[in-house]
Amino acid sequence: MQRRHFIHAAMSSLVLPAAVSAQSLPAMSALLRDHDYAFFDERFAQAQSVVAAWSAANRVIPVQGDITPTWTSWLDRTTRERPLTLQGVTTGSFHFCLRVLVSEHAAIDEQVLRLDRNLLLWTMRTNLKSA
Repeated sequence: MQRRHFIHAAMSSLVLPAAVSAQSLPAMSALLRDHDYAFFDERFAQAQSVVAAWSAANRVIPVQGDITPTWTSWLDRTTRERPLTLQGVTTGSFHFCLRVLVSEHAAIDEQVLRLDRNLLLWTMRTNLKSA
């Protein structure tokens, strides 16, 4: 990866903190429905609460802070094949690494909210880069 691409991805993933109360989580979760894949960090009770409100149509994938196994087994290939809409309630490091990896193959449009010091609630839409 070129250093310029890495820096661009890093700067694009800056997150503006937002105060989010437990009462507002169901309302925010209602906005995050019917995506291709949904990730949640199963180590955090708050992540489990948010994912419980997501649509059953989402392919919900539990993670434990590391995108590597998911990326190498299937997500790398999938991001090369078609545009995707991804969502998650994960740690900042998971989100950052996913963003850097996806940006190699696709342009990214995303929305990110900080839920607490550990978790981000995010949506990432990808469009394939021209060859």
